[in-house]
Amino acid sequence: MTSLFIEHHPNGLAFYINGDLQFDTADEAIYHEYLVVPAIALAVQRFPNTPLRVLICGGGDGLAARDVLRFDAVSDVTLVDYDAEVLELGRTVFEPYNQGSLISGLEPASGKNRLTVYTQEAFEFVANVPDACYHAVICDFTFPSRSEDTQIYSREWFQQVHRVLCPGGIMSTNGVSPEQRTLGFWCLYQTLLAAALQAKPLQVAIPSFREHGYGDWGFFIASEVPMTRSEVEAVDLPANLSALQPYRWQTVFQIPTTIAQHREVPKVHTLDSPQLFYYLLNPRLQLTTTLIDDSAPQFIDFLDVQEEGTGAIGTHDLLQLDAIATAWLDQLHQAKKFPQAAQSAEMLPVQHRYHSPQMTTEWLTYLKALLEEVNLNQLLASLLERAQELPPQLARELKQLTEKIRTGQPITYISEHTAELITLLSVTVLMANVATPDIVFAKGYSGSSRGYSSSGSSGDENFGWLGFWTMLIGGIWLWNLYKNPDE
Repeated sequence: MTSLFIEHHPNGLAFYINGDLQFDTADEAIYHEYLVVPAIALAVQRFPNTPLRVLICGGGDGLAARDVLRFDAVSDVTLVDYDAEVLELGRTVFEPYNQGSLISGLEPASGKNRLTVYTQEAFEFVANVPDACYHAVICDFTFPSRSEDTQIYSREWFQQVHRVLCPGGIMSTNGVSPEQRTLGFWCLYQTLLAAALQAKPLQVAIPSFREHGYGDWGFFIASEVPMTRSEVEAVDLPANLSALQPYRWQTVFQIPTTIAQHREVPKVHTLDSPQLFYYLLNPRLQLTTTLIDDSAPQFIDFLDVQEEGTGAIGTHDLLQLDAIATAWLDQLHQAKKFPQAAQSAEMLPVQHRYHSPQMTTEWLTYLKALLEEVNLNQLLASLLERAQELPPQLARELKQLTEKIRTGQPITYISEHTAELITLLSVTVLMANVATPDIVFAKGYSGSSRGYSSSGSSGDENFGWLGFWTMLIGGIWLWNLYKNPDE
């Protein structure tokens, strides 16, 4: 359920959805002018003497519509937002700030209402729109709070936008913070390029966003036809803008080299292999910073960059259990060869937006204690009962290890197979805790109607056995992943 909140202050208001700031009237003009004005100005320039048709996806507050309607060349605006409550706020509470854009978008000459509003999901709406029917598309969506919310940032979405644009048409989309969500920002860049849209990234400072810890904000402007520096510098901006200043605004295309150097790291975000939400939750896990030479430029000006994307599609949803397990196994396997290679934060990625890398890193420090709780004699005995299903060499080594543990002999040598067993055991404990933590630690189910005593009752023992078998079955599954990475 969506939570809407309006905070009034002496000079205006701030609007929140699910606790996330959407805009503050003190500086919302910065956000909306950079999102809208360059794209529409380029469309005016590319389609001279043409009545422009513009699609706004999202933007139920009416603020993006206000800036689209600044342009007399725009004859028809379609706004699609699924949230009827936000649209109603746009017609009432926000009306003084959006200049009544949702009430009347009158064309100056004819008095015709230029704006049509639909209460509908944007993806569904655009999928049913004919080809090449808009000169510009503005995407003003909220920051994703669930993996499902990222569908409107997928390659398939951008392909639909590309389809409904006239040849040479312009699209602009809200992004995420390049400095706070680096991988997510470049994931969007690679996804736009994968949809055959030549994209230009923008980085803009919005004071209210920075005060909330969001960092500088990012946008993308894109088109099938590449945009050149001379074309962008030649655009004619409307009068009475608050944020965009002629001859100076193009500096937002300059991205710090320390951020821009990572643009080829993320995979393309698709519906079949979603990547974006993982990158938003774990914005820096895969970054390997290259030392920048003192003589290298501090910024990369993307007005001078024309490049193709990597086109790299992920093979897994990185937040799914099997993908996490595979990543853990790979990290631990690398750690045997290169001890510095395993980073605990990468072994347990953040999976919920209200968690933090610090929380998961701290949890991993308990791995050794968790392993000490495992009854190795019992585990090895159970494995050896199924020795005929194990590789012969591993079965022999397990028997030797069992005998050494039984007789109290020092374990002075651990073979590769035994090291793999320990690796799998470590990962199994982690996986079991992630999947069913109450079962693994024999605590019962939280919120269950059944009560469990703390006196070591048979109920606790049963759940201890259940945890043991959960780990054993998980270990077999992980062994298959470990030995068959291509599957």
